[in-house]
Amino acid sequence: MMTKRIETRPLAVITAFAAVGLFALVVWMLYIAQGVLVPLAFATVVAFVLWTVVDWMSRVPGLRQLPLILRHGTVLALFVVAIFLLISTLRSNGEVLVQRLPAYSSNILGLVAELDAKFEIDKHIPGGLSKIVTSNVDLQGVARQSLGALGSLGGLIVLILLYTSFLMLEYTGFVKKLHMAYPQGDRASQLIALSTDINSRIGGFLAVKTVINIILGALSYFGLKIMGIELAGFWAIYIGVLNYTPYLGSAAGVVAPSLMALAQTGDLKHAFLTMAILSALQFIIGSLIEPHVMGRRINLSPMMVLVSLASWYSLWGLPGAVLAVPMTVIILAVLGAIPFTRPAAILLSNDGRIGEGRSK
Repeated sequence: MMTKRIETRPLAVITAFAAVGLFALVVWMLYIAQGVLVPLAFATVVAFVLWTVVDWMSRVPGLRQLPLILRHGTVLALFVVAIFLLISTLRSNGEVLVQRLPAYSSNILGLVAELDAKFEIDKHIPGGLSKIVTSNVDLQGVARQSLGALGSLGGLIVLILLYTSFLMLEYTGFVKKLHMAYPQGDRASQLIALSTDINSRIGGFLAVKTVINIILGALSYFGLKIMGIELAGFWAIYIGVLNYTPYLGSAAGVVAPSLMALAQTGDLKHAFLTMAILSALQFIIGSLIEPHVMGRRINLSPMMVLVSLASWYSLWGLPGAVLAVPMTVIILAVLGAIPFTRPAAILLSNDGRIGEGRSK
C-alpha cells in the first residue's frame, strides 16, 4: 500500500506541473495572437446571437416556413445594415466633435478661471487651476487620439463582419460535417449538444442583453436631448455598447457624457444633473430590470465575473473586457462537457448546476 502511494505521488506532481505549464502556454498564445483572435472571438459571439435570432424566427408563424439558408441570409443582412448605420453615425459625430473642440476648450478654461476667482485658488497654488489645466490637459490631443481609436474600431468592425458572415454560411453544413467526421459512436451528438448548450446560454444571454442595451441607449438619448447635450446619438451608442462590460461599462457610460456636458456648457450644476439622470437610468435598467429579465442565463458567480473581467482585460484590453462574460461562459460550458474538468465548472458556476446534454 505504501509503495503504491509513493509511486502515485510523483505522477500527481508531474500532472500538476504539466497542467500549470499548459495553462501558461495557452495564456501566452492568447496574448501574442490577440490581433487574430480578438476579431474572431467577437465574430463567434456575434454569430451565437444571430443563430439565436434565427432560432427565434423558426418559432414565429409565417417565418418558420422559410428555408434555413434564407433565415440566415435575412438575419445577416439586417446585421450588416445595422453595422453600417453604426459606422456612419460614429463617423459623422466624430466630424462634429472636431469642429466644436475650440468651443469646448474655451468653456473648460472659462469654468476653471471662474473657480480660481471664486475660491482664490491662485493664493494656494501658483497660477491656480488655470495653469494646471493649460499645462496638463490637451483636449484637442485627446480628441485626435479618440478619433484614431474610432478609425481602428471601424476596421475591427469590418473584420468582425467578414468573419461573422463566413460563420453564418458555415453553420448550415456544420452538423453534416460533424457526423462525417465522427461516423461511429455518439461523439458527434455530444459535440452538437455542447454547441447547442453554448448557443442557448451565450446567444440567449447576449440577445436579451442587446435588447436591454438598446433600451438603455434610447432612454439615455432622450435624457441627453432633454438636457440639451450635443452628439446625443453618439453618446447613446457609446452607453449601449459599453453596457456589455460588467460594472466598468456602467461607470464609463455615466462619467464620459457628464464630462461632455461640462465641456459643452461650462456649468458644474448642468454636468451633475446630467450625471444624476444617467445614473438613475443605469440603476433602473441594471439593478431592477436586467436581473429580473436575465434570470440565471449566464450562471456565473459574481466573483467569477469580476475575475474574468480583470483577466480578459489584462490579456486583450478593452475588447477583452467586453468579451469577458461570453468567453468565460463558453469556457465554463466546455469544462462542464469534460468529466475530468466538470468539478471545476461546477465550482465556477453560480448555483452549481451545469446544463444537460453533456458527456457523462
